[in-house]
Amino acid sequence: MPTRDVETFAARESLETIKPELAVQIPLTMAPGSAVQKGDVLGVITSSGYGRRRTRTTVDTTAFATTSPTGKVADATIFKDGDVLKNSAGTTIGTIAVGGINLTTRVITLTANAAVGVADGAAVLGSDGSQVASVIADEGCDGVGTNPTRVFIAGLLKQSLLRGLDSTAKTELGGISKPGDIFKF
Repeated sequence: MPTRDVETFAARESLETIKPELAVQIPLTMAPGSAVQKGDVLGVITSSGYGRRRTRTTVDTTAFATTSPTGKVADATIFKDGDVLKNSAGTTIGTIAVGGINLTTRVITLTANAAVGVADGAAVLGSDGSQVASVIADEGCDGVGTNPTRVFIAGLLKQSLLRGLDSTAKTELGGISKPGDIFKF
Protein backbone atom coordinates (compact mmCIF):
# COMPACT_ATOMS: atom_id res chain seq x y z
CA MET A 1 0.00 0.00 0.00
CA PRO A 2 1.52 3.37 -0.97
CA THR A 3 2.24 5.92 1.71
CA ARG A 4 1.90 9.64 1.51
CA ASP A 5 3.54 12.35 3.57
CA VAL A 6 1.13 14.86 4.94
CA GLU A 7 2.54 18.19 6.04
CA THR A 8 1.00 19.75 9.09
CA PHE A 9 1.47 23.25 10.37
CA ALA A 10 1.03 24.47 13.90
CA ALA A 11 -2.08 26.47 14.48
CA ARG A 12 -1.45 30.18 14.41
CA GLU A 13 -1.99 31.49 17.93
CA SER A 14 -3.75 34.79 17.82
CA LEU A 15 -2.45 37.72 19.85
CA GLU A 16 -5.99 39.07 20.17
CA THR A 17 -7.55 37.84 23.40
CA ILE A 18 -11.17 38.97 23.08
CA LYS A 19 -13.04 41.16 20.66
CA PRO A 20 -10.62 40.75 17.72
CA GLU A 21 -12.79 43.16 15.76
CA LEU A 22 -11.49 45.95 18.03
CA ALA A 23 -7.87 45.36 17.00
CA VAL A 24 -6.41 47.87 14.55
CA GLN A 25 -3.58 46.78 12.29
CA ILE A 26 -1.45 48.63 9.77
CA PRO A 27 1.49 47.58 7.58
CA LEU A 28 4.96 48.70 8.69
CA THR A 29 8.19 48.05 6.80
CA MET A 30 10.94 46.58 8.95
CA ALA A 31 14.48 47.95 8.69
CA PRO A 32 17.07 45.78 6.93
CA GLY A 33 18.72 43.47 9.45
CA SER A 34 15.82 43.74 11.88
CA ALA A 35 14.55 40.24 12.65
CA VAL A 36 11.21 40.45 14.41
CA GLN A 37 9.03 37.86 16.14
CA LYS A 38 5.28 37.88 16.48
CA GLY A 39 4.43 39.78 19.67
CA ASP A 40 7.55 41.99 19.69
CA VAL A 41 7.17 45.57 20.87
CA LEU A 42 8.56 47.75 18.06
CA GLY A 43 9.82 51.27 17.69
CA VAL A 44 10.08 53.33 14.51
CA ILE A 45 13.37 54.76 13.23
CA THR A 46 12.82 58.50 12.88
CA SER A 47 14.98 59.07 9.79
CA SER A 48 13.59 56.22 7.64
CA GLY A 49 10.18 55.37 9.09
CA TYR A 50 11.21 51.70 9.26
CA GLY A 51 10.35 49.56 12.25
CA ARG A 52 12.69 47.53 14.45
CA ARG A 53 12.54 45.94 17.89
CA ARG A 54 12.32 48.59 20.58
CA THR A 55 15.87 49.54 21.61
CA ARG A 56 15.50 49.80 25.36
CA THR A 57 17.01 47.46 27.95
CA THR A 58 18.84 47.62 31.27
CA VAL A 59 22.41 47.07 32.43
CA ASP A 60 22.83 43.57 33.84
CA THR A 61 25.58 43.08 36.47
CA THR A 62 28.47 44.69 34.55
CA ALA A 63 27.95 48.45 34.47
CA PHE A 64 29.22 50.78 31.76
CA ALA A 65 32.11 52.76 33.27
CA THR A 66 34.11 55.71 31.96
CA THR A 67 37.25 53.56 32.32
CA SER A 68 35.97 50.75 30.07
CA PRO A 69 34.42 50.33 26.62
CA THR A 70 32.20 47.40 27.69
CA GLY A 71 29.01 46.79 29.62
CA LYS A 72 26.58 43.89 29.96
CA VAL A 73 22.89 44.37 29.14
CA ALA A 74 19.77 42.30 29.78
CA ASP A 75 19.01 41.99 26.02
CA ALA A 76 21.78 42.57 23.48
CA THR A 77 19.71 41.26 20.54
CA ILE A 78 17.86 44.56 20.16
CA PHE A 79 20.97 46.51 19.17
CA LYS A 80 23.14 46.55 16.05
CA ASP A 81 26.65 47.70 15.24
CA GLY A 82 26.81 51.49 15.01
CA ASP A 83 23.88 52.18 17.35
CA VAL A 84 24.47 55.19 19.57
CA LEU A 85 23.50 54.29 23.14
CA LYS A 86 22.09 56.78 25.64
CA ASN A 87 21.08 56.66 29.29
CA SER A 88 17.58 57.51 30.52
CA ALA A 89 18.56 61.19 30.85
CA GLY A 90 19.44 61.29 27.14
CA THR A 91 23.20 61.54 27.67
CA THR A 92 25.28 59.60 25.13
CA ILE A 93 27.04 56.54 26.53
CA GLY A 94 28.84 55.67 23.30
CA THR A 95 28.62 54.01 19.87
CA ILE A 96 28.56 50.24 19.49
CA ALA A 97 31.72 49.04 17.71
CA VAL A 98 31.63 46.87 14.59
CA GLY A 99 31.39 43.31 15.91
CA GLY A 100 30.78 44.80 19.37
CA ILE A 101 27.73 42.73 20.30
CA ASN A 102 28.26 39.36 21.96
CA LEU A 103 24.84 37.69 21.96
CA THR A 104 26.00 34.83 24.18
CA THR A 105 27.40 36.93 27.03
CA ARG A 106 25.21 39.99 26.29
CA VAL A 107 28.30 42.21 26.52
CA ILE A 108 28.32 45.36 24.38
CA THR A 109 31.66 46.83 23.26
CA LEU A 110 31.77 50.53 22.39
CA THR A 111 34.20 52.26 20.02
CA ALA A 112 35.80 53.98 23.07
CA ASN A 113 35.39 54.07 26.83
CA ALA A 114 31.86 54.93 27.94
CA ALA A 115 31.31 58.70 28.02
CA VAL A 116 29.19 58.34 31.18
CA GLY A 117 28.80 55.59 33.71
CA VAL A 118 25.60 53.54 33.72
CA ALA A 119 24.90 51.52 36.86
CA ASP A 120 23.58 47.98 37.12
CA GLY A 121 19.81 48.01 36.56
CA ALA A 122 19.78 51.41 34.84
CA ALA A 123 18.22 51.92 31.41
CA VAL A 124 20.22 51.76 28.16
CA LEU A 125 18.46 53.10 25.08
CA GLY A 126 19.07 53.42 21.37
CA SER A 127 18.81 56.91 19.92
CA ASP A 128 17.36 56.51 16.41
CA GLY A 129 13.71 56.79 17.50
CA SER A 130 13.23 53.05 17.95
CA GLN A 131 13.71 53.38 21.70
CA VAL A 132 10.09 54.54 21.95
CA ALA A 133 7.41 51.82 21.78
CA SER A 134 5.07 52.51 18.86
CA VAL A 135 3.42 49.26 17.73
CA ILE A 136 3.30 45.49 18.36
CA ALA A 137 4.20 42.97 15.64
CA ASP A 138 1.47 40.52 14.55
CA GLU A 139 3.89 38.54 12.43
CA GLY A 140 7.60 37.91 12.27
CA CYS A 141 10.23 38.55 9.63
CA ASP A 142 13.79 37.31 9.15
CA GLY A 143 15.43 40.72 8.78
CA VAL A 144 16.72 40.08 5.24
CA GLY A 145 16.00 43.22 3.23
CA THR A 146 13.04 45.42 4.04
CA ASN A 147 9.95 43.44 4.97
CA PRO A 148 6.41 44.76 5.18
CA THR A 149 4.91 43.41 8.41
CA ARG A 150 1.45 43.60 10.01
CA VAL A 151 1.50 45.48 13.31
CA PHE A 152 -1.09 46.41 15.92
CA ILE A 153 -1.68 50.05 16.79
CA ALA A 154 -4.62 49.22 19.09
CA GLY A 155 -6.36 46.20 20.56
CA LEU A 156 -6.90 43.78 23.42
CA LEU A 157 -3.90 41.45 23.25
CA LYS A 158 -2.63 38.47 25.27
CA GLN A 159 0.02 40.08 27.44
CA SER A 160 1.93 36.82 28.04
CA LEU A 161 2.64 36.56 24.29
CA LEU A 162 4.22 40.02 24.05
CA ARG A 163 8.02 40.43 24.16
CA GLY A 164 9.58 43.67 25.37
CA LEU A 165 6.44 44.95 27.08
CA ASP A 166 7.69 46.61 30.27
CA SER A 167 6.13 49.44 32.26
CA THR A 168 7.71 52.13 30.06
CA ALA A 169 6.48 50.43 26.88
CA LYS A 170 2.96 50.27 28.31
CA THR A 171 3.09 54.01 28.99
CA GLU A 172 4.51 54.82 25.53
CA LEU A 173 1.80 52.70 23.87
CA GLY A 174 -0.88 54.33 26.03
CA GLY A 175 -1.86 50.91 27.35
CA ILE A 176 -2.78 49.18 30.58
CA SER A 177 -2.75 45.62 31.90
CA LYS A 178 -6.14 44.11 32.73
CA PRO A 179 -7.08 40.91 34.56
CA GLY A 180 -7.16 37.78 32.41
CA ASP A 181 -3.77 38.28 30.70
CA ILE A 182 -5.05 41.26 28.69
CA PHE A 183 -3.03 44.25 27.51
CA LYS A 184 -5.37 47.01 26.34
CA PHE A 185 -4.03 49.80 24.16
